[in-house]
Amino acid sequence: MTTELEACKLWIDRDFNSIPQALVKKAFEEDWENIEILAPTLEAWIKAYGEDYEDEEEAEDAFYESEERFPFPMWGWYFQPSDPLDADWFEEHAEEVYLKCGVCVYCTDETGIMLGINGAGYNFYDSHWLPLYRLRGLKWHDEE
Repeated sequence: MTTELEACKLWIDRDFNSIPQALVKKAFEEDWENIEILAPTLEAWIKAYGEDYEDEEEAEDAFYESEERFPFPMWGWYFQPSDPLDADWFEEHAEEVYLKCGVCVYCTDETGIMLGINGAGYNFYDSHWLPLYRLRGLKWHDEE
């Protein structure tokens, strides 16, 4: 019997490469613009945080200064899907991945798609990976 959490952990452990943030920083330290931020987009970020600002212009200014969208995840790791089907899906659904799962989506020519989480000190499976497993439509677990 495989639970949803066990199936999700298998997916993350087996199908994602973990890339240290320090390696990405070193590779792009003089070339930040080559890290494309697919999500959050300005629109997704305003959906998530816009009500904290007086108007859209103030929210837009905050977006471009936000650590939420900065290409280095707070937790210190990027997760690169090794399956091209997953990579394509994340690229096509980047905004939804951010809005529903709190996972930023990045892309570089050298690495392809990378996921990043701007958080620390809580259960990533409950907050990010299980919602992502469900959003991806995976059913590798036994129904209870």
